Amino acid sequence: MNPYRARYHRELDELVSDTRELANRVDIAIGGSIEALKEFDSVKAREIIKMDQAVDELNLKVESRCMELLALQQPMAKDLRLIIAVIKIGIDLERIGDLAVDIARIPVQNQGMVTVKRLENLPIMAAITRDMLHEAVRAIIENNAEVAREATKRDYEIDNLYVKVRDRLFAIMVENPMLVNDATALLMANRHLERIGDHICNICESIIYMIQGVREHLN
Repeated sequence: MNPYRARYHRELDELVSDTRELANRVDIAIGGSIEALKEFDSVKAREIIKMDQAVDELNLKVESRCMELLALQQPMAKDLRLIIAVIKIGIDLERIGDLAVDIARIPVQNQGMVTVKRLENLPIMAAITRDMLHEAVRAIIENNAEVAREATKRDYEIDNLYVKVRDRLFAIMVENPMLVNDATALLMANRHLERIGDHICNICESIIYMIQGVREHLN
C-alpha cells in the first residue's frame, strides 16, 4: 500500500477511534448525571455540565475530519458508508450528551423534595441506556451488526419503565400539590432517559448501515 493510501486508512481508523472516545465520554455523562440526581449533588452535577464542552469539541473535530475526507478522498462503497455513519452517530452522541446535561441541571435548579429514591426505576433506566451504549460500541469494535440489533431490544424495557415512572410522578402530584415543581422536573428526567434510549437505537441503525449497507428501523 502506498503512503498516501496508508494515511487515508489511518484517518478512517482514527474516525472510529474518536467515535468510541465520544461514546465513552457520553457514557460517563449519563452515569454522572444520574448519580448527581440520586444524591441531589449540585457539585457533581456542575462537573457533568462542564464536561459537555469537551464532548461538543470532539464531535466537531470528528465531523470536520469526515467532511475533509469526503471532499478530498471521494470515498466509495464501504468507506463512504463508514464516514456517513460516523457523522450520524456523532449527532446522536452529541444529543445524548445534551440530555445528560439537562438531567444534571435538575439538582442545580430544584429543591429535590421528590427524591429519586422514591423513583428507583430512574437509575435502572439509566443503567439500561449505558448497557445499550456499551453494546453499540462493541458492535463497532467487532464490526458486528447483530450485536447492534440485539442492543436495541432493551429499548422496550426503557419504554415500560418510563410509563411506570410517569404514572408514579402523576400520583405524587395529585397526593401533594406542593411537590408539583419537583415532580415535573423528574418527569423531564424520565423523558430525557427515554429519549437517550431512542438515540442509541438510531446509533445502532447507523452501525448496521455502516457494516451491511442496509437501513433498518429499530426504534
